[in-house]
Amino acid sequence: MGADVQKYKEMEKRLTLMHDKNWLKTLEDLKKFRYDKEYNFSITYKKDNQKKNRRFTFQEVSFVEETNTFIFISYKENWETSELTDEVSDRLTIKDIEIINFNVKKPDNYTDLNGFN
Repeated sequence: MGADVQKYKEMEKRLTLMHDKNWLKTLEDLKKFRYDKEYNFSITYKKDNQKKNRRFTFQEVSFVEETNTFIFISYKENWETSELTDEVSDRLTIKDIEIINFNVKKPDNYTDLNGFN
């Protein structure tokens, strides 16, 4: 019985969010995601009964339609070259209804500070 109640609550939340244009755009953008090393990508989410929003930075995302979940993957960087490696650093699987926002940010450039180049 508890699983049925949980499914009902998820369906109810999804139906409510279907009227939110920003949320729908966020999901569409994530489904079409292509990594660009010129930017940092992250999502803001609230999982289950967490009190605070959390943020996860990633380089790859996939959507599993059967379960309405997204799988976000973050890769390790080579500390000498700052290039991404094939080694997974972290992975996050969350339901679409737990996603609050998709964030795209140009990385800060500190090369001009204090004469460093």
